[in-house]
Amino acid sequence: MKFMKKIKNGINKIFDGDYRGIAILFILQFILFIAIKPIRYDDAFYIESITGVPILRFVFNRYNDWTSRVLIEAMLGFIFRFSKYIWTFGTIFCMTLIGYAIARLFVKKENKKELIMMVLWLVLLYPIERMSSAGWAATTVNYIWPLALGLFSLISIRKAWDRERIRPVIGILYILATIFACNQEQVCAVLLVTYILFTIILTVRDKKKVSLFMYLQTLITILSIIFILTTPGNAIRKEEEIITYFPNFNSMSIIEKTVLGVTTTMGEMLAKYSITFTIFTFMILVYIWNNYKDRLVRGISAVPFTASIVLSYGSYITENTSVTVKWIRNSFVKESTLISPATYTYLGSYVELIISLAVIVCIFISLLLIFNKPKNNIAFYIFGCGLVTRLIMGFSPTIFVSKNRTCIFLEFACLICTLLIWQEFIKKAEKKSKTKVYNVVVWASIIQYIISLSFIWISHINV
Repeated sequence: MKFMKKIKNGINKIFDGDYRGIAILFILQFILFIAIKPIRYDDAFYIESITGVPILRFVFNRYNDWTSRVLIEAMLGFIFRFSKYIWTFGTIFCMTLIGYAIARLFVKKENKKELIMMVLWLVLLYPIERMSSAGWAATTVNYIWPLALGLFSLISIRKAWDRERIRPVIGILYILATIFACNQEQVCAVLLVTYILFTIILTVRDKKKVSLFMYLQTLITILSIIFILTTPGNAIRKEEEIITYFPNFNSMSIIEKTVLGVTTTMGEMLAKYSITFTIFTFMILVYIWNNYKDRLVRGISAVPFTASIVLSYGSYITENTSVTVKWIRNSFVKESTLISPATYTYLGSYVELIISLAVIVCIFISLLLIFNKPKNNIAFYIFGCGLVTRLIMGFSPTIFVSKNRTCIFLEFACLICTLLIWQEFIKKAEKKSKTKVYNVVVWASIIQYIISLSFIWISHINV
Protein backbone atom coordinates (compact mmCIF):
# COMPACT_ATOMS: atom_id res chain seq x y z
CA MET A 1 0.00 0.00 0.00
CA LYS A 2 2.87 2.39 0.81
CA PHE A 3 4.44 1.65 -2.59
CA MET A 4 1.19 2.42 -4.44
CA LYS A 5 0.77 5.58 -2.38
CA LYS A 6 4.26 6.74 -3.41
CA ILE A 7 3.44 6.10 -7.07
CA LYS A 8 0.18 8.04 -6.74
CA ASN A 9 1.93 10.94 -5.03
CA GLY A 10 4.61 10.91 -7.72
CA ILE A 11 2.03 11.05 -10.51
CA ASN A 12 0.17 13.87 -8.77
CA LYS A 13 3.44 15.76 -8.36
CA ILE A 14 4.21 15.44 -12.07
CA PHE A 15 0.78 16.53 -13.29
CA ASP A 16 0.29 19.28 -10.72
CA GLY A 17 3.88 20.49 -10.46
CA ASP A 18 6.40 22.28 -12.63
CA TYR A 19 6.73 19.42 -15.12
CA ARG A 20 3.04 19.07 -15.94
CA GLY A 21 3.79 20.15 -19.51
CA ILE A 22 6.23 17.25 -19.92
CA ALA A 23 3.61 14.78 -18.66
CA ILE A 24 1.11 16.14 -21.18
CA LEU A 25 3.78 15.86 -23.88
CA PHE A 26 4.18 12.16 -23.06
CA ILE A 27 0.43 11.55 -23.45
CA LEU A 28 0.25 13.42 -26.77
CA GLN A 29 3.27 11.54 -28.14
CA PHE A 30 1.69 8.26 -27.03
CA ILE A 31 -1.40 9.13 -29.09
CA LEU A 32 0.81 9.90 -32.11
CA PHE A 33 3.06 6.86 -32.12
CA ILE A 34 0.98 4.02 -30.72
CA ALA A 35 -0.78 3.35 -34.05
CA ILE A 36 2.32 3.51 -36.29
CA LYS A 37 3.49 0.31 -38.00
CA PRO A 38 7.16 0.55 -39.06
CA ILE A 39 7.09 -1.75 -42.09
CA ARG A 40 7.89 0.44 -45.11
CA TYR A 41 11.00 1.67 -46.95
CA ASP A 42 14.18 1.12 -44.89
CA ASP A 43 12.13 -0.58 -42.18
CA ALA A 44 11.24 -3.31 -44.67
CA PHE A 45 14.96 -3.67 -45.47
CA TYR A 46 15.82 -4.19 -41.79
CA ILE A 47 13.00 -6.68 -41.32
CA GLU A 48 14.33 -8.72 -44.24
CA SER A 49 18.01 -8.35 -43.31
CA ILE A 50 17.69 -9.33 -39.66
CA THR A 51 15.43 -12.35 -40.26
CA GLY A 52 17.39 -15.49 -39.40
CA VAL A 53 20.65 -13.59 -38.91
CA PRO A 54 22.37 -13.04 -35.52
CA ILE A 55 22.31 -9.37 -34.56
CA LEU A 56 26.07 -9.19 -34.02
CA ARG A 57 26.78 -10.62 -37.48
CA PHE A 58 24.32 -8.16 -39.02
CA VAL A 59 26.01 -5.23 -37.25
CA PHE A 60 29.52 -6.44 -38.15
CA ASN A 61 28.57 -6.72 -41.82
CA ARG A 62 27.09 -3.21 -41.78
CA TYR A 63 30.26 -1.88 -40.10
CA ASN A 64 32.44 -3.32 -42.85
CA ASP A 65 30.19 -2.54 -45.79
CA TRP A 66 28.03 0.48 -44.98
CA THR A 67 28.08 2.52 -41.77
CA SER A 68 29.75 3.48 -38.50
CA ARG A 69 26.36 3.68 -36.76
CA VAL A 70 26.85 0.29 -35.13
CA LEU A 71 24.87 1.09 -31.96
CA ILE A 72 21.99 2.49 -33.98
CA GLU A 73 22.10 -0.52 -36.32
CA ALA A 74 22.18 -2.88 -33.32
CA MET A 75 19.15 -1.14 -31.83
CA LEU A 76 17.24 -1.42 -35.12
CA GLY A 77 18.20 -5.08 -35.37
CA PHE A 78 17.00 -5.65 -31.81
CA ILE A 79 13.71 -3.85 -32.50
CA PHE A 80 12.90 -5.81 -35.66
CA ARG A 81 14.05 -9.10 -34.16
CA PHE A 82 11.86 -8.94 -31.07
CA SER A 83 9.03 -6.35 -31.11
CA LYS A 84 8.08 -3.10 -32.78
CA TYR A 85 6.75 -1.92 -29.41
CA ILE A 86 10.35 -1.50 -28.25
CA TRP A 87 10.57 1.18 -30.91
CA THR A 88 7.11 2.59 -30.14
CA PHE A 89 7.70 3.19 -26.44
CA GLY A 90 11.34 4.07 -27.00
CA THR A 91 10.37 6.84 -29.42
CA ILE A 92 7.58 8.12 -27.15
CA PHE A 93 10.14 8.23 -24.33
CA CYS A 94 12.70 10.03 -26.52
CA MET A 95 10.23 12.69 -27.68
CA THR A 96 9.32 13.29 -24.04
CA LEU A 97 12.98 13.30 -23.08
CA ILE A 98 13.63 16.05 -25.65
CA GLY A 99 11.08 18.23 -23.87
CA TYR A 100 12.46 17.40 -20.43
CA ALA A 101 16.08 18.02 -21.48
CA ILE A 102 15.24 21.37 -23.10
CA ALA A 103 13.40 22.41 -19.94
CA ARG A 104 16.24 21.24 -17.70
CA LEU A 105 18.88 22.97 -19.82
CA PHE A 106 17.25 26.27 -20.72
CA VAL A 107 14.22 27.07 -18.55
CA LYS A 108 14.90 29.59 -15.80
CA LYS A 109 13.44 29.28 -12.31
CA GLU A 110 11.15 32.28 -12.71
CA ASN A 111 7.77 31.29 -14.19
CA LYS A 112 9.05 27.73 -14.54
CA LYS A 113 5.65 26.06 -14.90
CA GLU A 114 4.53 28.48 -17.63
CA LEU A 115 7.85 28.20 -19.48
CA ILE A 116 7.69 24.42 -19.48
CA MET A 117 4.25 24.68 -21.07
CA MET A 118 5.93 26.71 -23.81
CA VAL A 119 8.44 23.85 -24.19
CA LEU A 120 5.46 21.53 -24.71
CA TRP A 121 4.09 23.67 -27.54
CA LEU A 122 7.49 24.06 -29.18
CA VAL A 123 8.19 20.32 -29.24
CA LEU A 124 4.72 19.71 -30.73
CA LEU A 125 5.58 22.29 -33.39
CA TYR A 126 8.07 19.93 -35.05
CA PRO A 127 6.44 18.15 -38.06
CA ILE A 128 7.03 14.59 -36.90
CA GLU A 129 5.74 13.19 -40.20
CA ARG A 130 9.15 14.05 -41.65
CA MET A 131 10.49 11.07 -39.72
CA SER A 132 8.56 8.70 -41.99
CA SER A 133 10.56 9.55 -45.13
CA ALA A 134 12.90 6.55 -44.92
CA GLY A 135 10.73 4.38 -42.68
CA TRP A 136 9.45 5.34 -39.24
CA ALA A 137 11.78 3.19 -37.14
CA ALA A 138 14.89 3.64 -39.28
CA THR A 139 14.51 7.43 -39.37
CA THR A 140 13.54 8.07 -35.75
CA VAL A 141 16.25 5.82 -34.31
CA ASN A 142 18.81 7.58 -36.52
CA TYR A 143 17.63 11.11 -35.71
CA ILE A 144 15.12 11.44 -32.84
CA TRP A 145 16.89 9.04 -30.48
CA PRO A 146 20.39 10.58 -30.83
CA LEU A 147 18.89 14.08 -30.53
CA ALA A 148 17.06 13.16 -27.31
CA LEU A 149 20.03 11.39 -25.74
CA GLY A 150 22.42 14.10 -26.89
CA LEU A 151 20.33 16.79 -25.19
CA PHE A 152 20.05 14.60 -22.08
CA SER A 153 23.84 14.19 -22.09
CA LEU A 154 24.29 17.97 -22.11
CA ILE A 155 22.49 18.24 -18.76
CA SER A 156 25.82 17.13 -17.28
CA ILE A 157 27.35 20.39 -18.59
CA ARG A 158 24.46 22.34 -17.05
CA LYS A 159 25.16 20.67 -13.69
CA ALA A 160 28.90 21.31 -13.95
CA TRP A 161 28.18 24.95 -14.83
CA ASP A 162 25.87 25.30 -11.80
CA ARG A 163 28.40 23.41 -9.63
CA GLU A 164 25.88 20.64 -8.93
CA ARG A 165 27.11 17.23 -7.90
CA ILE A 166 26.60 14.48 -10.49
CA ARG A 167 25.54 11.30 -8.70
CA PRO A 168 27.15 8.02 -9.89
CA VAL A 169 23.93 6.48 -11.23
CA ILE A 170 22.87 9.54 -13.23
CA GLY A 171 26.51 9.96 -14.33
CA ILE A 172 26.44 6.48 -15.86
CA LEU A 173 23.22 7.40 -17.69
CA TYR A 174 24.89 10.54 -19.07
CA ILE A 175 27.83 8.46 -20.30
CA LEU A 176 25.59 5.87 -21.99
CA ALA A 177 23.53 8.65 -23.57
CA THR A 178 26.68 10.31 -24.91
CA ILE A 179 27.99 7.06 -26.38
CA PHE A 180 24.75 6.33 -28.22
CA ALA A 181 24.17 9.93 -29.36
CA CYS A 182 27.72 10.19 -30.71
CA ASN A 183 27.04 7.23 -33.00
CA GLN A 184 25.17 9.73 -35.21
CA GLU A 185 27.65 11.93 -37.09
CA GLN A 186 25.82 15.27 -36.87
CA VAL A 187 25.13 14.89 -33.15
CA CYS A 188 28.68 13.73 -32.52
CA ALA A 189 30.06 16.88 -34.14
CA VAL A 190 27.90 19.10 -31.90
CA LEU A 191 28.71 17.19 -28.71
CA LEU A 192 32.42 17.13 -29.57
CA VAL A 193 32.64 20.91 -30.00
CA THR A 194 30.35 21.62 -27.04
CA TYR A 195 32.15 19.37 -24.57
CA ILE A 196 35.59 20.62 -25.62
CA LEU A 197 34.45 24.26 -25.43
CA PHE A 198 32.77 24.01 -22.03
CA THR A 199 35.52 21.83 -20.56
CA ILE A 200 38.00 24.59 -21.44
CA ILE A 201 35.69 27.30 -20.07
CA LEU A 202 35.06 25.40 -16.81
CA THR A 203 38.75 24.57 -16.44
CA VAL A 204 39.62 28.27 -16.70
CA ARG A 205 36.79 29.21 -14.34
CA ASP A 206 37.16 26.51 -11.70
CA LYS A 207 40.83 25.57 -12.23
CA LYS A 208 41.58 22.41 -10.23
CA LYS A 209 37.99 22.09 -9.01
CA VAL A 210 36.52 21.25 -12.42
CA SER A 211 34.70 17.92 -12.51
CA LEU A 212 36.70 15.04 -14.00
CA PHE A 213 33.40 13.89 -15.49
CA MET A 214 33.69 16.67 -18.07
CA TYR A 215 37.04 15.32 -19.24
CA LEU A 216 35.58 11.81 -19.46
CA GLN A 217 32.66 13.00 -21.58
CA THR A 218 35.02 14.97 -23.81
CA LEU A 219 37.18 11.87 -24.28
CA ILE A 220 34.11 9.86 -25.30
CA THR A 221 33.21 12.39 -28.01
CA ILE A 222 36.80 12.43 -29.32
CA LEU A 223 36.96 8.63 -29.48
CA SER A 224 33.54 8.60 -31.19
CA ILE A 225 34.63 10.93 -33.98
CA ILE A 226 37.78 8.86 -34.49
CA PHE A 227 35.65 5.73 -34.74
CA ILE A 228 33.40 7.41 -37.33
CA LEU A 229 36.35 8.59 -39.43
CA THR A 230 38.07 5.19 -39.43
CA THR A 231 35.06 2.96 -40.14
CA PRO A 232 35.63 1.12 -43.47
CA GLY A 233 31.92 0.97 -44.30
CA ASN A 234 31.56 4.77 -44.45
CA ALA A 235 33.98 5.09 -47.37
CA ILE A 236 32.33 2.21 -49.23
CA ARG A 237 28.86 3.68 -48.71
CA LYS A 238 29.96 7.11 -49.90
CA GLU A 239 31.30 5.74 -53.17
CA GLU A 240 28.11 3.78 -53.82
CA GLU A 241 25.93 6.76 -52.98
CA ILE A 242 27.89 9.00 -55.34
CA ILE A 243 27.27 6.55 -58.19
CA THR A 244 23.58 6.16 -57.29
CA TYR A 245 22.51 9.65 -56.23
CA PHE A 246 25.10 12.27 -57.25
CA PRO A 247 27.48 11.25 -60.08
CA ASN A 248 28.97 14.76 -60.34
CA PHE A 249 29.77 14.99 -56.62
CA ASN A 250 33.52 14.28 -56.89
CA SER A 251 33.97 16.95 -59.57
CA MET A 252 32.68 19.69 -57.24
CA SER A 253 35.12 21.96 -55.41
CA ILE A 254 35.03 22.64 -51.67
CA ILE A 255 33.52 26.06 -52.33
CA GLU A 256 30.78 24.58 -54.51
CA LYS A 257 29.93 21.99 -51.83
CA THR A 258 29.84 24.70 -49.18
CA VAL A 259 27.53 26.82 -51.33
CA LEU A 260 25.34 23.76 -51.92
CA GLY A 261 25.09 23.21 -48.17
CA VAL A 262 24.07 26.84 -47.59
CA THR A 263 21.49 27.09 -50.38
CA THR A 264 19.82 23.72 -49.77
CA THR A 265 19.65 24.39 -46.04
CA MET A 266 17.99 27.75 -46.46
CA GLY A 267 15.84 26.31 -49.25
CA GLU A 268 14.43 23.84 -46.73
CA MET A 269 13.86 26.61 -44.17
CA LEU A 270 12.50 29.30 -46.49
CA ALA A 271 10.71 27.56 -49.35
CA LYS A 272 9.59 24.17 -48.05
CA TYR A 273 7.17 25.08 -45.28
CA SER A 274 9.34 24.86 -42.17
CA ILE A 275 6.91 25.92 -39.45
CA THR A 276 9.68 25.73 -36.84
CA PHE A 277 11.80 28.25 -38.73
CA THR A 278 8.80 30.52 -39.39
CA ILE A 279 7.84 30.67 -35.71
CA PHE A 280 11.49 31.22 -34.75
CA THR A 281 11.84 34.17 -37.12
CA PHE A 282 8.41 35.44 -36.03
CA MET A 283 9.63 35.51 -32.42
CA ILE A 284 12.74 37.43 -33.50
CA LEU A 285 10.60 39.95 -35.37
CA VAL A 286 8.18 40.48 -32.49
CA TYR A 287 10.94 40.95 -29.90
CA ILE A 288 12.92 43.45 -32.01
CA TRP A 289 9.85 45.49 -32.98
CA ASN A 290 8.72 45.53 -29.36
CA ASN A 291 12.09 46.73 -28.02
CA TYR A 292 13.77 48.74 -30.80
CA LYS A 293 12.52 51.81 -32.67
CA ASP A 294 15.37 52.09 -35.17
CA ARG A 295 14.09 51.41 -38.71
CA LEU A 296 17.27 49.69 -39.84
CA VAL A 297 17.24 47.31 -36.87
CA ARG A 298 13.58 46.53 -37.44
CA GLY A 299 14.22 45.98 -41.13
CA ILE A 300 17.03 43.52 -40.39
CA SER A 301 14.79 41.51 -38.05
CA ALA A 302 12.02 41.43 -40.65
CA VAL A 303 14.12 39.90 -43.44
CA PRO A 304 14.09 36.21 -42.27
CA PHE A 305 10.37 36.11 -41.41
CA THR A 306 9.36 37.96 -44.56
CA ALA A 307 11.45 35.66 -46.75
CA SER A 308 9.88 32.62 -45.08
CA ILE A 309 6.33 33.86 -45.60
CA VAL A 310 6.85 35.09 -49.17
CA LEU A 311 8.62 31.92 -50.34
CA SER A 312 6.56 29.31 -48.49
CA TYR A 313 3.27 29.98 -46.72
CA GLY A 314 2.43 32.98 -48.86
CA SER A 315 3.76 31.48 -52.09
CA TYR A 316 0.29 30.75 -53.49
CA ILE A 317 -0.31 34.50 -53.54
CA THR A 318 3.19 35.81 -54.25
CA GLU A 319 3.88 33.40 -57.11
CA ASN A 320 0.76 34.57 -58.91
CA THR A 321 1.63 38.25 -58.49
CA SER A 322 5.37 38.19 -59.17
CA VAL A 323 7.31 36.26 -61.79
CA THR A 324 10.54 37.05 -59.92
CA VAL A 325 9.30 35.52 -56.66
CA LYS A 326 8.16 32.42 -58.51
CA TRP A 327 11.56 32.08 -60.17
CA ILE A 328 13.41 32.50 -56.84
CA ARG A 329 11.22 29.93 -55.09
CA ASN A 330 11.65 27.43 -57.92
CA SER A 331 15.42 27.91 -57.64
CA PHE A 332 15.28 27.06 -53.93
CA VAL A 333 12.99 24.08 -54.40
CA LYS A 334 14.89 22.66 -57.39
CA GLU A 335 17.16 19.79 -56.35
CA SER A 336 20.29 20.66 -58.31
CA THR A 337 23.49 22.68 -58.09
CA LEU A 338 22.97 26.23 -59.32
CA ILE A 339 26.59 27.37 -59.08
CA SER A 340 29.11 25.45 -61.19
CA PRO A 341 31.90 26.31 -63.65
CA ALA A 342 29.28 26.57 -66.40
CA THR A 343 27.31 29.26 -64.48
CA TYR A 344 30.09 31.28 -62.82
CA THR A 345 29.47 34.27 -65.11
CA TYR A 346 25.67 34.16 -64.84
CA LEU A 347 24.62 36.56 -62.08
CA GLY A 348 21.22 34.92 -61.70
CA SER A 349 22.83 31.79 -60.30
CA TYR A 350 23.95 33.75 -57.22
CA VAL A 351 20.51 35.05 -56.19
CA GLU A 352 19.72 31.99 -54.09
CA LEU A 353 23.07 32.22 -52.27
CA ILE A 354 22.71 35.97 -51.65
CA ILE A 355 19.24 35.54 -50.14
CA SER A 356 20.44 32.62 -48.00
CA LEU A 357 23.42 34.53 -46.64
CA ALA A 358 21.31 37.65 -46.06
CA VAL A 359 18.80 35.67 -43.98
CA ILE A 360 21.55 33.94 -41.96
CA VAL A 361 23.39 37.22 -41.26
CA CYS A 362 20.14 38.96 -40.26
CA ILE A 363 19.36 36.17 -37.80
CA PHE A 364 22.78 36.37 -36.16
CA ILE A 365 22.58 40.17 -35.93
CA SER A 366 19.10 39.91 -34.41
CA LEU A 367 20.28 37.38 -31.81
CA LEU A 368 23.11 39.72 -30.83
CA LEU A 369 20.60 42.56 -30.45
CA ILE A 370 18.21 40.45 -28.38
CA PHE A 371 20.75 39.03 -25.93
CA ASN A 372 23.15 42.02 -26.01
CA LYS A 373 26.29 40.50 -24.45
CA PRO A 374 28.06 38.21 -26.95
CA LYS A 375 29.78 36.12 -24.24
CA ASN A 376 26.41 35.20 -22.69
CA ASN A 377 24.62 34.70 -25.99
CA ILE A 378 23.96 30.96 -25.83
CA ALA A 379 21.25 31.34 -28.50
CA PHE A 380 23.92 32.56 -30.94
CA TYR A 381 25.91 29.37 -30.28
CA ILE A 382 22.87 27.06 -30.43
CA PHE A 383 21.65 28.43 -33.76
CA GLY A 384 25.21 28.26 -35.10
CA CYS A 385 25.57 24.60 -34.09
CA GLY A 386 22.21 23.71 -35.59
CA LEU A 387 23.07 25.52 -38.79
CA VAL A 388 26.41 23.74 -39.15
CA THR A 389 24.79 20.29 -38.73
CA ARG A 390 22.86 20.95 -41.95
CA LEU A 391 25.50 22.94 -43.84
CA ILE A 392 27.92 19.99 -43.67
CA MET A 393 25.39 17.98 -45.68
CA GLY A 394 26.80 19.85 -48.69
CA PHE A 395 29.71 17.42 -48.38
CA SER A 396 27.43 14.38 -48.61
CA PRO A 397 26.24 12.84 -51.91
CA THR A 398 22.87 12.14 -50.25
CA ILE A 399 22.07 15.80 -49.69
CA PHE A 400 19.06 15.67 -52.01
CA VAL A 401 17.80 12.15 -51.34
CA SER A 402 17.95 12.57 -47.53
CA LYS A 403 15.50 15.47 -47.83
CA ASN A 404 14.35 17.42 -44.77
CA ARG A 405 15.00 14.78 -42.11
CA THR A 406 18.63 15.96 -41.87
CA CYS A 407 17.31 19.42 -40.88
CA ILE A 408 15.96 18.13 -37.56
CA PHE A 409 18.91 19.36 -35.49
CA LEU A 410 18.72 22.82 -37.06
CA GLU A 411 14.97 22.94 -36.54
CA PHE A 412 15.23 21.99 -32.86
CA ALA A 413 18.00 24.57 -32.49
CA CYS A 414 15.48 27.11 -33.83
CA LEU A 415 12.89 25.89 -31.32
CA ILE A 416 15.35 26.21 -28.42
CA CYS A 417 16.27 29.73 -29.57
CA THR A 418 12.55 30.54 -29.74
CA LEU A 419 12.24 29.51 -26.08
CA LEU A 420 15.23 31.65 -25.10
CA ILE A 421 13.85 34.68 -26.95
CA TRP A 422 10.44 34.13 -25.33
CA GLN A 423 12.05 34.23 -21.88
CA GLU A 424 13.58 37.60 -22.74
CA PHE A 425 10.37 38.86 -24.34
CA ILE A 426 8.13 38.24 -21.32
CA LYS A 427 10.47 40.29 -19.10
CA LYS A 428 9.61 43.53 -20.89
CA ALA A 429 6.43 43.03 -22.91
CA GLU A 430 2.95 44.05 -21.82
CA LYS A 431 0.52 41.32 -20.81
CA LYS A 432 -1.61 41.85 -23.92
CA SER A 433 1.39 41.45 -26.23
CA LYS A 434 2.57 38.33 -24.39
CA THR A 435 -0.88 36.74 -24.69
CA LYS A 436 -1.09 37.41 -28.43
CA VAL A 437 2.36 35.97 -29.18
CA TYR A 438 1.77 32.96 -26.90
CA ASN A 439 -1.53 32.24 -28.67
CA VAL A 440 0.18 32.31 -32.07
CA VAL A 441 2.63 29.63 -30.91
CA VAL A 442 -0.10 27.55 -29.26
CA TRP A 443 -2.42 27.56 -32.28
CA ALA A 444 0.43 26.86 -34.69
CA SER A 445 1.42 23.88 -32.51
CA ILE A 446 -2.13 22.56 -32.27
CA ILE A 447 -2.61 22.80 -36.03
CA GLN A 448 0.74 21.09 -36.66
CA TYR A 449 -0.11 18.32 -34.19
CA ILE A 450 -3.43 17.72 -35.95
CA ILE A 451 -1.63 17.63 -39.32
CA SER A 452 0.86 15.08 -37.98
CA LEU A 453 -1.88 12.94 -36.45
CA SER A 454 -3.93 13.08 -39.66
CA PHE A 455 -0.87 12.10 -41.71
CA ILE A 456 -0.30 9.05 -39.52
CA TRP A 457 -3.92 7.92 -39.64
CA ILE A 458 -4.27 8.44 -43.40
CA SER A 459 -0.95 6.75 -44.20
CA HIS A 460 -1.96 3.72 -42.11
CA ILE A 461 -5.29 3.08 -43.77
CA ASN A 462 -5.33 -0.58 -44.85
CA VAL A 463 -1.83 -1.14 -43.42
